[in-house]
Amino acid sequence: MNLVTLDFGNSHPHAGLFEYKNSTLEFLETIPLSKLKNKLAELSWTCHDTQFVLSQVKAYDDELNVFVDEGFVVTRLRDYWRGSRFAGMPVDYAHSLGEDRLIQAFYLFKNKKFNKPLCLIDAGTYTTIDFITENGFVGGYIAPGIAAYPSVYSRGENLKTRELDLSSFNNELPHQTELAMSDTYGAYASLASFWAQKLKIRSFILTGGSASYWEKSLPAFMDCDLQNDPNLIHYALYYWYSTQIQVL
Repeated sequence: MNLVTLDFGNSHPHAGLFEYKNSTLEFLETIPLSKLKNKLAELSWTCHDTQFVLSQVKAYDDELNVFVDEGFVVTRLRDYWRGSRFAGMPVDYAHSLGEDRLIQAFYLFKNKKFNKPLCLIDAGTYTTIDFITENGFVGGYIAPGIAAYPSVYSRGENLKTRELDLSSFNNELPHQTELAMSDTYGAYASLASFWAQKLKIRSFILTGGSASYWEKSLPAFMDCDLQNDPNLIHYALYYWYSTQIQVL
């Protein structure tokens, strides 16, 4: 069976395509959800040879029902999330933990190629900073994403019109308003490095559209190993589905 992994985050829903070849699944590409129907037709994938697996933060029911009505079976992560544990991973967090954070943490916790402890930073619409140790998912933070961050200053009369450059990080004391605003975002990198040192973490796994910012900012606070995987959630969904739900 081919596999379509669906990531319904706070914005920009997208799909990962895994094609069944030579008794295994091979990753093809990630595409926007809006292009999935045409792509399935192009590949000649149907409900008879393709399964869907879904991580959902925001609902896109109308878009998803197009495929359900065609007979595609959708395995939903939420149906397997119970609370203090998830598929053998201890979770020290409330049941409100987002499915995207949960499944990526599970993948990093279970997959032996990742050395624990580690920090996962998902720099998307919002930035999540999560910590995974040998004791499982031990907690984390949610911060504004790079694109949303300037809106924090929208109520300041002399601040809301400022043009902020968040493409880089300056590890120096600011001397002008724009830098005082933009470089403050680096406080999140400082927070991540503080807990990394407390938990004896050297490895950071980065994902999301603004991961490059963290590649530049984190080394200013600590010596660390950085890995950037833009398709992390799709590999995580595939790993969970193939090891916990159905042997492919």
